[in-house]
Amino acid sequence: MRPLRFVRLLLASFCLPLAPTAFAAPAPARPNVLVIVADDLGYADLGLHGGREIPTPHLDALARAGTRFTSGYVSAPYCSPSRAGFLTGRYQTKFGHEFNPHVGDEATLGLPLGERTIADHLRAAGYATGLIGKWHQGFSPAHHPQSRGFDDYLGFLVGAHNFTLRRDAAPKFGTANSQNLIYRGRAVQPLDGFATTVFTDEAIAFTERHAAKPWFLYLAYNAVHTPLEIDPAVVARVPAAVTDPARRGYLALLLGLDDSIGRLRAHLEKTNRTQDTLIVFFSDNGGAGRKPFFAYNTGVNTPFRGDKGQVLEGGIRVPFFVTWPGRIPAGRTFDHPVIALDVLPTALAAAGAPIPAGLDGVNLLPHLGSGTPLATAPHADLFWRFGPQRAVRRGQWKLADWRDFEAKTQSGWQLFDLAADPGESRDVAAQNPTLVRELSAAWEKWNATNTTPVWRGTPNEDPAGQPPGAPKASKKK
Repeated sequence: MRPLRFVRLLLASFCLPLAPTAFAAPAPARPNVLVIVADDLGYADLGLHGGREIPTPHLDALARAGTRFTSGYVSAPYCSPSRAGFLTGRYQTKFGHEFNPHVGDEATLGLPLGERTIADHLRAAGYATGLIGKWHQGFSPAHHPQSRGFDDYLGFLVGAHNFTLRRDAAPKFGTANSQNLIYRGRAVQPLDGFATTVFTDEAIAFTERHAAKPWFLYLAYNAVHTPLEIDPAVVARVPAAVTDPARRGYLALLLGLDDSIGRLRAHLEKTNRTQDTLIVFFSDNGGAGRKPFFAYNTGVNTPFRGDKGQVLEGGIRVPFFVTWPGRIPAGRTFDHPVIALDVLPTALAAAGAPIPAGLDGVNLLPHLGSGTPLATAPHADLFWRFGPQRAVRRGQWKLADWRDFEAKTQSGWQLFDLAADPGESRDVAAQNPTLVRELSAAWEKWNATNTTPVWRGTPNEDPAGQPPGAPKASKKK
């Protein structure tokens, strides 16, 4: 053997064992998962959706940094059931969480204890888990966030809370509203400050406390829900031309929310966490622009018809976008219908965690990835039930039976072509009887998988009373 050839063979023999380690692509790191939920945000109040009264540069930038869902939905037009759907990845009507947990036995008011949350799943996968802000899934010890998968908790347990926090003010509890009753863990934490700012400070601190491992944070702002309090730090930026006090309060809350999104993203960038953080943003339902129903906050849902509390588009189609640099392309819109139920399986897939059977949400990553996304729609049909209201969407078509609050009547089944009529102004059921039969049959088949509500709703939520066969709930002790 010639000497040169011997040397080449010898070098190759040393290199071969090292090749798999030296040249293998590193396993992708598990991302942090940040889910930001606004409360009662009007679709048209964001700059990227045409809002012009105030700028929302940070929310607009977040949407541009990833994919924006033009048909992004929540599973209920009301706060608590919408959140129950997101938290479990299942239609909340399947486990009786149809209304807000305000009237009934405290032991059963809240997300049913047999349901596992996104925090349960991600904690089992090795994530640090935290909730900051609004819970609204029950207030008994067994329903507390730290009993439902969250390691860290700072926030309020019920449906709404004052924004201006005072350490020396007496806390007040109510199943629907509380005042100066912010909890850290299971103990009341007296605080001074403005809730939106306080929650953002805590979110930044959470990312620092858990910098050594992947984390999941559910950041549930109460902005822009009532009460429409104005933070002195932003009052000068509310346009003087806006004279309606309620609208001024709403816009002030939106300014604070947008500022907080910018501050949080700047912190992630400064600490080099932007690339390895999956961020999801959506509102729990549409804006409450109809007086005097449903915590009226002046939110504008144009071009959609309807408001919070209705299964019209204005109640259930919401601002909804997702970012993950390098994995989800920036500047893209996605037009197929998606729903907040999809957040849980998508987050688990990103984390490399197993996705449990029986979910109604789907993993969206194959539809959104940086490669060739799937051309098929994630869902064949989407469904809604909220007391006497019901709806189904299939492709461009939506069949809905919605509540007219002023007239106190139900519409009966109406068919809308959302591609041509996103404002649901023209009922085309009479021209499409076959489609009406198909969609109504699909809704009935889906509804057969639901259960009766565990507790009854308020007259506004459920004006006709509970659906037939629903159990009666006792008054809270």
